[in-house]
Amino acid sequence: MRLYKTTLMPTSNFATALKGDTLFGQICWAIRYTFGNEKLESLLSHYDLSPFLVVSDGFAKGFLPKPSLPSVFLGENSDDKKVNRKKIWLTLAQLQNGEFNKALNDEDAKNFMHTLATVKNSLNYKTFTTDDSGVFSPYSERESVISQKDLYFLLGDNFTLDELAKSLSTVSQMGFGKNASIGKGFFEFSDFEEIKISQNSKTCMTLSPAVLEGQNIKNSYYEPFTRFGKHGAELANANPFKKPLLLANSGAIVVFDTIYTQSYIGKAIKGHSMHESTVHQGYAIVIPIQEINL
Repeated sequence: MRLYKTTLMPTSNFATALKGDTLFGQICWAIRYTFGNEKLESLLSHYDLSPFLVVSDGFAKGFLPKPSLPSVFLGENSDDKKVNRKKIWLTLAQLQNGEFNKALNDEDAKNFMHTLATVKNSLNYKTFTTDDSGVFSPYSERESVISQKDLYFLLGDNFTLDELAKSLSTVSQMGFGKNASIGKGFFEFSDFEEIKISQNSKTCMTLSPAVLEGQNIKNSYYEPFTRFGKHGAELANANPFKKPLLLANSGAIVVFDTIYTQSYIGKAIKGHSMHESTVHQGYAIVIPIQEINL
């Protein structure tokens, strides 16, 4: 499989966090709209055995997340816990050289996410009032102004870079995530750059929420992530809600018995929706990092 990177450049506020499993779902819809439903079904037909595409989270430009490990394993000063929690970004070279104590905070990495609360009012569209009593019924929705983000894509042989670029372009014009219909989640993206990484370590780090399932796993360290998923597009017209999923969040560390040669880990997730054909990305791109004495 081939690994590519692009930089996402927001042109509007975002109302949904830029997580790899969410973006994968939207790209699947984009494939259907761009190339037809037969193309999407063909790609998904072997997804549980071999993924055609694995999508990462959005990361600070030029950086990757710090491993989800206690400070003692990262060479950090355990007396500076509050400072260490804010230092979350490392370069690929630093990860592979074991320079975990050189992590930067958001300000130093020029990464930002300013969250805003927009107050709205609930209306009954039959009466065009707030409720039967006419009482004012406000609620707030959160959206974020975000900096440029790096995204990584792992492509199988049956999905080309040109097809990915066209699909991502469709997403950029539709809007990513919640409230796209009112102008949220729009972006542009740079040309794709192929990334070559030598798989020469027993220790790997994930780049998106995933099921930590694979051969010869010796140990794993992660923070849990619960996905409360919802359907989009026409599937949202029936029951839009999916069953909650418990995943290992991005930055999880997986230790193998032997050098791990694959570029991803995990599995396809099915059976969490009333729509039987629904598939969730339980895969994650993994990058080898310096082996740690755990």
